[in-house]
Amino acid sequence: MSERTSGEALGTVQRVIEVLRHLAESGETTVTATSTAVGLAPSTCHRMLDLLAKDGIVERDAAKRSYRVGPEFYRLAALVQSRHDVRSIARPFLKQVVDACDETCVLSLYLPTEGHMTFAEKIDSSHMLRYQLPMNSPLSVLWGASGRAILAYLPASEFASLYARGQRAPASGEALPRRDILEAELNAIRLRGYAVSRGQKIAGAVGINAPVFGADGRVVGSFGVTVPEQRITPAQENRLGRLVCEHAAALSRALGSTKHSVPQIELVQE
Repeated sequence: MSERTSGEALGTVQRVIEVLRHLAESGETTVTATSTAVGLAPSTCHRMLDLLAKDGIVERDAAKRSYRVGPEFYRLAALVQSRHDVRSIARPFLKQVVDACDETCVLSLYLPTEGHMTFAEKIDSSHMLRYQLPMNSPLSVLWGASGRAILAYLPASEFASLYARGQRAPASGEALPRRDILEAELNAIRLRGYAVSRGQKIAGAVGINAPVFGADGRVVGSFGVTVPEQRITPAQENRLGRLVCEHAAALSRALGSTKHSVPQIELVQE
């Protein structure tokens, strides 16, 4: 294959990927909408969509003159999802954070039917001083950065139900703050993009976590680091917050979400 032919083939593959990405994210599309979204001529988009329809990747609605995800696309997506759970998808992102900062990185998952969260996956730092986490055990989302990064993005009715439980902090034993105070803190988390806690779930530990979202846009968990309090400064806290946000957003995209948190704070200088 010549260099020109190879380049043309790669260009075609890239265009097909862009069309499929647009279709997956929009749910249903038209030739005109696809053309605008991916920057290709309508005739090119029409040809690609019709070719994909022949293999069931997309499905054409003749009455509406629109296209949607086809049965073969769903079948392939289901195969991938069944063989790769959230934990395995998250591991490369956990490792990237540990490689970047050498602090323990943890994936927490929210269990909505129980109203609890659990530490589902982690990669430890190389430091001798680190914390043993209670993996795969039910934990409150009312406490700790891992929980409040989830709590901040739950529907109001769900938050109200969880708040009514009123559990004390597992490590410090402190009582739950007044509802208006906690709501203000959750709003600050949404503005900042990540949650920070000190000694609430684990004595002497600082937690820094950002939310993780699923394909439906709902929060499915949190992603963050656990650091001994004597090993962190305000500037390090901000850098870790941005690092956690970046990788939580990348994990959310890997799970099919277009939603993620964005830190809005300025870095503190050393």
